[in-house]
Amino acid sequence: MNTRLERLRLILDTKGLDCVLITRMENVRYLSGFRGSNAAALVTAAGAMLITDGRYREQAARESVGWDVHIYTGAMTGAIADALTDGSRCGFEASCSFDFYRKLSKAAAGRELEPLEGIVEGLRIIKDAQEVASIKVALECAARGFNEVAGLIKPGITERALAAELDYRMMLAGADGPAFDTVVASGLNSALPHAPITDRVLTESDLVVVDFGAVHKGYRSDTTRTLAMPRLDPRGEELLEVVRAALGKALKALQPGVRAAEVDAAARERIAAAGFADNFSHSLGHGVGLETHEKPTISAVSDETLEPGMVFTLEPGIYIEGYGGVRIEEMVLMTGDGPEVPSRGIPLAPA
Repeated sequence: MNTRLERLRLILDTKGLDCVLITRMENVRYLSGFRGSNAAALVTAAGAMLITDGRYREQAARESVGWDVHIYTGAMTGAIADALTDGSRCGFEASCSFDFYRKLSKAAAGRELEPLEGIVEGLRIIKDAQEVASIKVALECAARGFNEVAGLIKPGITERALAAELDYRMMLAGADGPAFDTVVASGLNSALPHAPITDRVLTESDLVVVDFGAVHKGYRSDTTRTLAMPRLDPRGEELLEVVRAALGKALKALQPGVRAAEVDAAARERIAAAGFADNFSHSLGHGVGLETHEKPTISAVSDETLEPGMVFTLEPGIYIEGYGGVRIEEMVLMTGDGPEVPSRGIPLAPA
């Protein structure tokens, strides 16, 4: 945590700021270790204050060691303003709500407030060893859960029952919970990239998309498998083959320093060559960490490069309205020697 604070202070010094106010809870946790639901972090060149309410008095003291914990009783914006010195220049996260900014501006009259975009997210993009370890544990919990339910993915089970069983098994494996709402999309529903759970019963001719992840110590995993039921037609088999090939092309394009847009193009070109260019409707991938979707973005318009320490997904897909869809998603850790794919232990078909 101290290393993270020092990296943030270097940015403050570069920008000529006296302090920075962090209000996004993922960023507060990244800097302080605090896991509650309500807090702000005020970081100066010499100190760090965690401002929260009375519910978290003991928890904040336990989790944010070395921080000055302040418990407010009125409005949080008033407590923040009281902590700012007159004439100070304070950066704040531009992602805060307009209502919060309006109240803070009124409470902190006489202090200069400067909006900042992505200041902590830019630090979070490179994972340290502790973060990578937590992500891998989350992935292991997800893998164990999926391996245990893979044999249930067969005609006769409902989407809802399968999703509930997978969430249950991931938590029994050690997960703190699912990383997001588990997706089980079968038949026509598989044509929806983020299909809601339904009571549809799987049939013998279905494609079944299962998108799932686990949380461990705040860090998340995210993988997708598309499974073929026993009587899947040749069209579905073709979609599976093309998506697998596109994923292979993207993985082959990975190397330290490669442009994210180039990796996206490698997968997209393979899908387009098969005649499905209009059926790949989303970016190839995204970063994963304290959030399921964070930097870097692997897309055609991304200006980012993929560097050692980044953890991200590759998830090519094809979706055909009125028929169904396929998506396969792997998690990648970029290292100095190239990509590591820790999600490969999750089967592409039921055991």
